[in-house]
Order: sequence, then structure tokens, then C-alpha cells
Amino acid sequence: MSPCFSLPQVFRPVLCFLFLLPCFANCATAQTESQEPDTDALFAASPFDQWQHEGSRQQIPWQVRISRDKLSIHQRLITSIQVQVPGPELIKRSADQQLILFVQVSTGEGVSFRNHGLLDLANMKPEMKKSDLEFSWMAFALPGQYEISVALWDKKSGEHNFMRRLFHVDAYKDDPLPSMWRGLDAFEFWSTKRDGPDYIFHSDIDGRLNLPLKTKRPVRLQVLMDMSPTAEIFQGNYGYYNHYLGLALPMFKVFSQITPSNGSVELEALDLVQRRVPFAQNDGKDLDWPALRKALSPDNGPGVVSVKDLRKQQSPVFLREEIVRRLKADAAQESKQPERPLRVIVLIGGPMDFYVFPSLPAIETGYEEDCVIYYLQFELFEGKGLHGAAGNVEKMLKPLKVQTFQIRSADDARHALARMLEEVGKL
Repeated sequence: MSPCFSLPQVFRPVLCFLFLLPCFANCATAQTESQEPDTDALFAASPFDQWQHEGSRQQIPWQVRISRDKLSIHQRLITSIQVQVPGPELIKRSADQQLILFVQVSTGEGVSFRNHGLLDLANMKPEMKKSDLEFSWMAFALPGQYEISVALWDKKSGEHNFMRRLFHVDAYKDDPLPSMWRGLDAFEFWSTKRDGPDYIFHSDIDGRLNLPLKTKRPVRLQVLMDMSPTAEIFQGNYGYYNHYLGLALPMFKVFSQITPSNGSVELEALDLVQRRVPFAQNDGKDLDWPALRKALSPDNGPGVVSVKDLRKQQSPVFLREEIVRRLKADAAQESKQPERPLRVIVLIGGPMDFYVFPSLPAIETGYEEDCVIYYLQFELFEGKGLHGAAGNVEKMLKPLKVQTFQIRSADDARHALARMLEEVGKL
């Protein structure tokens, strides 16, 4: 199976070595988290301001690359900054203490964002010194013009490099949500101290997307994420399951940031195989990541699906039951209100082709005319004929109104979100 989406990097250390396997958490980093100094302290202890005044210099071989990546599934534009130092140069400087890298990104308004990288030369393994070294930073950036300054300092020898370059982040073309990034910091470096689900979710990014939902009537928005470790789809493979979570979790986070002007937002993660709701939140606050992360513990992965679940044919009927249960509860609770709220359900999920869909009667809750469902189904694998069984899902939820969006890219997700906000605003 080859993923349609590029698999999210689960780990991103401060540095990695070329020509080796991709660096993960066990890759030799410059310092442990407890020892690593603060970025501001490092800048203050260095002649960085003097280097800026003196201008460009190269006393140590290096290559600097700055690139604009595409829209991420988090609905943010990505920028990467990479610095490469040849392996022979590392061998030459083995007796030195550290190589320190500084990066500063400044906006036209004079606001600066800083980061750093450290390499402890004394603790490097001999084989690592034979490979080129690459420092790498990733960041979310807003469209605009930036001045990027990068410096490399061998503190013991006193040698340094300094480079300043103008860099432009292009606006997202034909953006259906042009105000989505209003209020965000212009440049947000990704933390290097995350791995696993924290890396996928981007627990280090605090900025909240601007997603107002203005409606003519009260709205109850319910965002459901299918987190089922379906054995047939993921084949007991954590890599495939993490690939799916790398798409579903960011989308769940994005949709959780919708702000109705007259209504509420409820969040749920469903396990259709084990017929349970491992995460639920309806307090109107930001998505409770610690609680959701706990629900995504390794004990809930595809490699530990029970023998009982493997032997029986799996069905997504629990999704229908959960929707019906909530609609009936809402109908009873809101029957005396002067204006019945519109129930909007967003379902975020992967392919359901391997599920068995039993024949079921039409749903009757008394809420059918006041409910609309948007089904965002990720097409995970190429060449396998998996299309999410959208028709079966719509049939299972009949007569509720279901609109299905095939999500093959971050662009598809953005346009689906824009379409939903526009349509709901008119209902």
C-alpha cells in the first residue's frame, strides 16, 4: 500500500545526519532536553548582533537552503530552513566543543522569531562524523516578506558564518478562507521536543484558527472522528494507522476551532470496532489534547485488536447508533424551545470498504429535517479500490442528509471546510 498523502514525520530532532536512516528520537542530538540552554540565552551570549552589523561571512563550509512547502493538513503554510555541514569538517573540528547554529526570522514590521541548534562534537560517534550533518527547522508561516538570518559559530576557534536572505511566502492561491489566519503569529517554529501523537497533533502550536460560523438560527455542531483501529484496513500495522491519524487528528483539531456565533461545539472520538466513545468534550473550550492523547495510547492501536473482534465481521453501525442516540436526546430536550437548533454533524474518517453494512430501517428521531451531516472521508491508499464506501454510509444514515467530501489533499480539506461553513450559514 502506498499512501496518497506523504506520511507525517513522527519525530523531528534539532539535527540529523545525511546518508543514514531518517533520524528519530534516538538520533544523537546535541544536548538532552534538560541540558539544552534557552534560545534567548544563547543569542545573548553570542556576538550575533555584531555579526549582523558586519554582514555576510563564511569561515566554515556550509550550505543553507530555505524552501516554501505546500499547505499542510493543519491548514497552515510550511517553511523549512536547512543548514548542511560536510562530514570532513566535523572530523577536522573533533577537538572543539560545539557548533552552534542561530536562525532569526524578521517581518517587515520588525518582529523577530528565533531558534537555534547545537552539536556537541565531543559526544559524536565516529561514524556520524563521516556523514554530512544537517540542521533543520520547520515552521508555520503567514504569507509575506521575511528577512532570514542564519549564523554558524565554532565557539572554541571563534570562527563563524553569517548569511542574511530575503524570503517571500506566497499567498495561498484562490483561498476560499482568506481570513482563516487572522490573529496568528507570522512565523511559528515547530518544537523539536515532541514525538508520536504530539508531533502529529502539533501540541506546540498555540495559535487558534479564525473560523467564525454565522448562522440564521441556533446551531449545535458535533465533530466526530473515527479512531477505530480497524484490523482489515490497517492490517495490524501501526505505520498505516499512524498515517491515518496524521490526517484525521489535524482535521479534528481544525474543525474543533470553528466558533458559532449562535450555538455550541461538541467533540467526540469514536471506536466503531469496540463500540465506545474514548473521548468526548462539550465545554466550549479548546480541544483537550491531554485527554485525547490518552485515548490514543498504544493499547488502542491496530496491533492489539482483540481476537474476538478479529473473528467477527466488523460493522460501522455504532456510528449510526451514536448519532441516533444524540438526536433523540436533543429532540426531547429541545421540544419546548421556541426555535429548534440545527444539528450539524461533521464525520472525519477513512475508508469503510471492509465493513459489513447490514440492512436497517430508516432512522426516525423527529429531527431528520433539522440535521445535516458532512462526511470527510480520507482516501488513504492508492491502487486498492478503497473509496470509503460513501454510498453505504449514506444509506445507513438515511433519511438524514449526508454530503460526502473525498479528501485526497490538504487543499481538498480546506475547500470542504469552506463549503460547509458557507452552506450552514445559509440554512
